[in-house]
Amino acid sequence: MKNILNYIMLLCTMYSVYASQPDWSKNIASTIYSKCTSCHHDGGIAPFSLMTYQQAISKKNAILHNVEDNHMPPYPANTSFREYAHQKNLSPQEKQSIIDWINNDVPEGDISIAPKPPEYTGNSIIKNPDFITSMSVYTSQAKSGGADEYKCFVLNGINENEQFISGIEVIPGNPEIVHHVLVYQDTSSVGDSLDALTPEPGYDGLGGVGSNTATLLGVYAPGTEPYFFPKGFGLRLQKNAKILLQVHYPAGSVDKQDQTTIRFLFNKDINVREVKISSLLDHQNIIDGPLIIPANQKKTFHQRFVSPINASIFAVLPHMHLIGKSTKIIGITPSKDTIKIIDIPEWDFHWQMAYTFKTLQKIPKGTVFYSEVQYDNTVDNPHNPSNPPKLVTLGEGTTDEMMLTFFYYTPYKAGDELISLENTGISTGIAETQLLQDYVLINNHIIQSENTEPI
Repeated sequence: MKNILNYIMLLCTMYSVYASQPDWSKNIASTIYSKCTSCHHDGGIAPFSLMTYQQAISKKNAILHNVEDNHMPPYPANTSFREYAHQKNLSPQEKQSIIDWINNDVPEGDISIAPKPPEYTGNSIIKNPDFITSMSVYTSQAKSGGADEYKCFVLNGINENEQFISGIEVIPGNPEIVHHVLVYQDTSSVGDSLDALTPEPGYDGLGGVGSNTATLLGVYAPGTEPYFFPKGFGLRLQKNAKILLQVHYPAGSVDKQDQTTIRFLFNKDINVREVKISSLLDHQNIIDGPLIIPANQKKTFHQRFVSPINASIFAVLPHMHLIGKSTKIIGITPSKDTIKIIDIPEWDFHWQMAYTFKTLQKIPKGTVFYSEVQYDNTVDNPHNPSNPPKLVTLGEGTTDEMMLTFFYYTPYKAGDELISLENTGISTGIAETQLLQDYVLINNHIIQSENTEPI
């Protein structure tokens, strides 16, 4: 009898282990569809599709390598530091399931219970926009083995009264070659002047669109859905402003054409709360600048900004160039509470995005924002555009650097912190940071917290 019971227990254990082993139909397909196929589908920006079981197992070694190294899906923010709405990174459980699935010979499982693959038709989500504007057809010059191309384009804006944007959607004309898009508005003629210098549509631009008066309206990266502000909020679209785009075309896209379109919804509410997008942490508030990184050196810089108002933050968008290594931002409130804003331990210029908070983040007046940003201008940095390394200073060129963080914010009203952003998108064990008397400790660096007036 004892042997029979032991045998039954062994069978139960074996069944439990077998049932818990991940397979495509039960576990993996849903993760691949939600986290990977927005890029990895036919006609997408990625070099291969993962829409079917056969396609996935044909790339199992590449999947295993990139998942183990946290290279894919691309989501540079450290979500153990702070979580965001619409996160695209893999949870620890999802990561382990993919690794176990591949190491266990990629079982398919019961295909009858597999989820239906998503559809990527390229059609817009904003079906009845209030305003549409498109760039001229452009033919990429980014050759294989060469440099990526960053082109800026001037599009028509609105000529009637100003509007408040409640929704914005970027539709790449050719999703196979559009890596990212930054959308600006500008009331100056700088864009037109720069565009007139070249016979073809567009002009070169890496860090921005070449105009100091341009203001950011939105961003696009593969998989980004349209951004819809919560009811009653909107971005101001100025009368007679041109729409300026910066579009990133990757190397190897040469001779392929693109005509990206922007679709807008306008807020019809009588009283609209204006949302602004500003680089509150910028080159003017670097406290140990100027931004100069000598060749063959690694340098760390810090910024400090005091909020002059009670504010509610929707999202943040850090920005550097190619030798950027990491960025970390916190806020210290007047009551000495710490607000974690963002931590990107491994900066990747090619995957910049805005990170939307789960709910509006209240920022009391007098809150001091601190940033710590690291740069690596050595041969150890595989993204260094110069070999051998060269002196890097502030500028918008490919070999220059920048140190900005854009904040999406509005003046605070009571109850803002209860407004969920989970249904909107700008799409889109960690060491604690603590206050030590009048000093802030970030990554083992001490920054003096001066009692100065808000900037």
